[in-house]
Amino acid sequence: MKNIFLAAALLLPSCAFAECPQPAAPGAIAVETAADCPWAGAARALAESAARGGDLAPVFSAYTPGLLAQLDADKADPALLQLWGQSINFDELANGEIVSPAVLGFIAARLGAPAPRGRIMHAGAEHTYGYLFSLLPTRFGFKRARWVGPDIEEGLGLPKGSVDPSPTEGTLLSNVTCLAGGVALRGDKAARKLLALACAHSPAAVRKFRPAAVKLARLSETVSLPGGRKVTLRTDFVPFLKPAGGNSYLLIYSVRDSALKHAYLVTAFPVNEGFVKSVTDPAGLGRDKPVQTRYNAYVDGFTGVAGLKGLRAVSFIK
Repeated sequence: MKNIFLAAALLLPSCAFAECPQPAAPGAIAVETAADCPWAGAARALAESAARGGDLAPVFSAYTPGLLAQLDADKADPALLQLWGQSINFDELANGEIVSPAVLGFIAARLGAPAPRGRIMHAGAEHTYGYLFSLLPTRFGFKRARWVGPDIEEGLGLPKGSVDPSPTEGTLLSNVTCLAGGVALRGDKAARKLLALACAHSPAAVRKFRPAAVKLARLSETVSLPGGRKVTLRTDFVPFLKPAGGNSYLLIYSVRDSALKHAYLVTAFPVNEGFVKSVTDPAGLGRDKPVQTRYNAYVDGFTGVAGLKGLRAVSFIK
C-alpha cells in the first residue's frame, strides 16, 4: 500500500510549482492575490506535469477538487456545447498564449468538446474553465478575474456562488451559459430550445435573470460575405444594478451567422462605463465601417480577413 501512495505522489508536481499566490516579479502588470488561488498554482502544476508527459487528471484532482465532476456533468448535457462558438488561444494585446494547450486539450476531451485545432478552441470551454488556468498577465489582470471575483454577482444582484468556479448549483459552464444565453440568445427560437436544456440545473436566480429596467444596449456589426452569407457580431451591455469593482456592465459577445441554425456565445466579462462609451462612440457607427472579430473570437471565413467593412449600429432592446 505504501508503494501505491509513493507512486501516486511521484505523478504530482512539486509543491513549489503550486505555490499560490506567487510573489510579484519586478514591474509585473498583474499580481496574484488570494482570489487567484488555487487556480494559478494548479496551472503551474499542470504545466509542469504536461511538460514531462504526465497524466493531468491526478493533478486536477489534487489541486482543484470538484472540477472534474463539473466537466463530467457538462459532458452529459450536449446542449451546452452547441451554444458556443470558437475562440483563439492567443491574446493580441498581451501578445501571448492564454492557456496551456495541454490543459485546454484535457478540458476539451473531458467535456466531449471538439479537440483544439492549433490555437482554435471551443469558446465556452476556454472562456470558463480554461481561463481559470491562465497564467498570462494582462493590463486588465488575469483572465480568471471575471469568475473568481464578485463583480458580476454583486453588480447583477445574483446570490454568491451563481457564476463561480465552485457554484452552489449547476456548473461554471452551465451557469455562465444560462446567464449569458438568457440575455444574448433570447430572441433566437432555435437557441432558446437548447438554452432550456442547458439551464436545467442552474440556480433559479440565474435561470430567471432578466436585465434591469434600464434598456439593454446592443452593438451590432454586420458584414455581408461572398455567397450571400451574412455575419453579425453582437455585443450586449447589461447594466449593473450598482457598480462593482470599478465595473458597471456585463459585456456578452455573441455571433449570428446566416450559415448556421442559431446564434452562439463567445465570451462574457464585466466592463466599466468608459469602455462602453468607447466601443459605442457614434463616430465609429454607420455604414461601410471596418469590422473585425474581438475578444479572441474566431469565425470561419471572417476572422483575419483584411478590409472587411459593414454596418455598425447600436440599438436598445428590452
